[in-house]
Amino acid sequence: MKPVPSSGPDGIAAMNRILAETAPLARDWSKQFCWQDPAQGKRCDWYHGSWQTLRLLGIVTTLTSHAALYVEALRRLARNGDFERIFLSGSADYGLLAIVLDAYQREGIQPDVTLVDRCETPLKLSRWYAESFGYAVNTVRCDLTAFRSKLPYDIVCAHSLLSCVPREGHGEIVETWRRQLRPGGLLLMVNNFYPGSRETTNRFTPEQIEAYGGRIAAAANSCPHPEALPAPDELKSLATAFARNMEGSILTSQEQLTQLLEDGGFEVTELRSGEQIARDKPQGTGAPTKAKRDYAWIIARRR
Repeated sequence: MKPVPSSGPDGIAAMNRILAETAPLARDWSKQFCWQDPAQGKRCDWYHGSWQTLRLLGIVTTLTSHAALYVEALRRLARNGDFERIFLSGSADYGLLAIVLDAYQREGIQPDVTLVDRCETPLKLSRWYAESFGYAVNTVRCDLTAFRSKLPYDIVCAHSLLSCVPREGHGEIVETWRRQLRPGGLLLMVNNFYPGSRETTNRFTPEQIEAYGGRIAAAANSCPHPEALPAPDELKSLATAFARNMEGSILTSQEQLTQLLEDGGFEVTELRSGEQIARDKPQGTGAPTKAKRDYAWIIARRR
């Protein structure tokens, strides 16, 4: 096995070199492998095909901003010896996997990792990442709530997943996390919330879609690996499709998050937000909103 890069800010240069390899792959693979539902006219190639490119441009909120929180907790659990089976609850790419491998490598332990997502593109990217460093990862293409494992997991990791799911589906997601864990197993998650917001979802307005294209064009001028970017016209189309399709559900407080977990059979053992977890000011992924965006870091134990 080769050393994996640091998943935090000190590893950005190394991770950008990897992104320069994988961003073109993601754009190609999304056209072949991304999930779609013809009956409802839904698909995810606009997301998985663009995410690596947007990460390379530095204009979306990524796991890098919160990596230290996960790494600190995972290293502590790795040393415990009872937390080697890890369930990754969806992922835009190999971001969550990179954090887990980084944390366990620092403790000299090889974890047993399973990633479940309904789309093949992030699974393929995760296998690429793991194999590049001599690791193995179990990947399952399946709707998260439909997945069943013969053995429970010790840890579930998620990042911003609730923001990608309509509010009415949040309870089912929490139940899925609980079902994957053994009694006493832990959920590690970060999710955003918008204190005081009266909105339930956020989407880009036509004006914001146009402005987002301008932001991407400007970011391309200072991209550390311009060779990995598509042609300007394709980049503009990518930005427009991302902004036009991006929609997130809005949680309005950390209390709403913790109540959701407690109602779903978890005990929150650690909660941080605001300045407690802010190490920089990450870019926004979704549309701008009137309410200020904050993030909550949560560790919760399955009862």
